[in-house]
Amino acid sequence: MKLHVVYDKEGNILAAASLDAETAVRARPVPDQQAGHKAVDVYVLAEHAHYDLAAVCQRLKVDHPKGKLPTLKAKE
Repeated sequence: MKLHVVYDKEGNILAAASLDAETAVRARPVPDQQAGHKAVDVYVLAEHAHYDLAAVCQRLKVDHPKGKLPTLKAKE
């Protein structure tokens, strides 16, 4: 599953939209840059792919190590 997500400074997902081929994407969430929010397209790892979109937003967060591509990881 590929998602477009908007996240805050701590990596918490604030909004998401599916980018899968079978899903008609009509809108993508837009980050509030003044509040420090960012947006990125990421893949949901296989072990989390069974979650629906709401569960992904609640259970995962964006991990964006300096100099590396962002990924999703489980919240601690």
